[in-house]
Formats: sequence, C-alpha cells, structure tokens
Amino acid sequence: MNRRRILPLVLAVIALATVLGIVAGGLLRDGAAPGPVAVAPTAVAPSPTATPAPSSAAIVRLQVPRIGIDAGVVSLGVDPDGTMQSPAKPMDVGWYRFASLPGHGGNVVMSGHVDYVNFGAAVFYRLKELQPGDRIIVGLEDGLSFAYEVESLTTYNANDPVQEAVGPTAAESVTLITCTGAFDAASREYDKRLVVRGRLVETASAR
Repeated sequence: MNRRRILPLVLAVIALATVLGIVAGGLLRDGAAPGPVAVAPTAVAPSPTATPAPSSAAIVRLQVPRIGIDAGVVSLGVDPDGTMQSPAKPMDVGWYRFASLPGHGGNVVMSGHVDYVNFGAAVFYRLKELQPGDRIIVGLEDGLSFAYEVESLTTYNANDPVQEAVGPTAAESVTLITCTGAFDAASREYDKRLVVRGRLVETASAR
C-alpha cells in the first residue's frame, strides 16, 4: 500500500482516539462510575373496582313512620286463577315474588289489609293518610334498608287491570296496595283499591 494513503488513515485514527478519550475522561473522571440515568416513572392505571351485586336477602320489615307502621313482611305469590294472594295475618305485610327486590331496580310490590274480620283496623288502615314526601322504609334480612319517598296515591276500581300498579317501573319504586271504598257485606270485598307509589331515595346498611 502507498505510504501517502496510510498516513492520512493513521492521523484520522489518532484524532478519533483523542476525541473518545476526552469524552471518556469527562464521563469517568478520576475513575468514578457513571451517574444514574433519570427515568420518568410510568403511570400505572388503577385497577377497576367491581360494582357489588345487589342483595338478594329477604325483605323482613316495612316501616312507615308517619302513620306508625312497623310490620313484618311475608312472601306471597299468585293463585292459579291469577288472584294476588293476601297476607294470612292482619298486621303482616306481603311482598310479591313476581315483583322486584329492593336494590334491583323496578317495582317492589307489597300489600296489606285495611281491616280484618274479628280484629278491626289492620296494618294498612291509615295508608290513606300518607302524603307526597313521606318516607317508606324497607328492611332486608342482611341489615340493608331502602328508603322511598311517597310520590302519589291513586284509587282504582277493584276490577280494573292491575298491570299499571304492579307492573315494572323505569326507576326503582315501591308500591303499597290495600282495599278502600265501599264494603260489600255479601261478597265481603271492598269495591276499590288504594295504591301508594314511592321512589327510591336512599340506601343504608346496618350500623
């Protein structure tokens, strides 16, 4: 190889070595190790919180403070002919299994007697005294309670279709049903039904 070509290559290598030495000397002056490299922390997305499932505990209590109701609740169904069953005792309230449970949305349908043979005034005797804004409190076996506020009182004829009263509702509500109107001694039935509707306003657990 021609010596004229070798010399420039040698000079270039020397120059490169000098530059690298200066850089290395700046990084590792006095034999020190290179400092730590700052790394931006990576944001960690929070884990999603699971929504607790609604309670399926049985309804055990109905309270309506304004009219002094504090009653036990029994589970009811529908007879083969489509008639809604009634509580067997005058001071019990019935919840219907075809209806919703509190906390599940929809319509929580309950009924009670206005009076009872050989007993007199029954659990829902004063239901007609309720006014919009009054509280209805439904308690579950697991300690949860659901507060509803009365929105309306409506009277139906006894033979009117009941779907409007007992069917599903868009927002969670409670519906209380009892007899009203004139009493027919022959059939031992009242000719009208009083329906009280309330909307859910509060949920609380037992302390």
